[in-house]
Amino acid sequence: MNHLNEINLFANLGYWVRTSRTREGAATEANRLFSEFGFSAVKLVRIEVVVAVGNFASEKVAKKVGALREDLLRNRLVHNGEVRDAHMFSLVRS
Repeated sequence: MNHLNEINLFANLGYWVRTSRTREGAATEANRLFSEFGFSAVKLVRIEVVVAVGNFASEKVAKKVGALREDLLRNRLVHNGEVRDAHMFSLVRS
């Protein structure tokens, strides 16, 4: 969890799993735990997940934990020197 906005009570949730350990549920479980922590202990009202367009595995993780896709963010990420568009997903406290 990073980019904590203490005024508006939201943060970014990012994740990366090494290639040899993908498809084992680690990212999904970590996202569930961190979002629960963010909502209960930190008292966040929103958690954002920014996913590069075309990163279907990451989109799947975001959806599995209940995040909703909101919009396309143009030129939002730089990965390996390449500027990329991204999708914004969000979790909100119910």
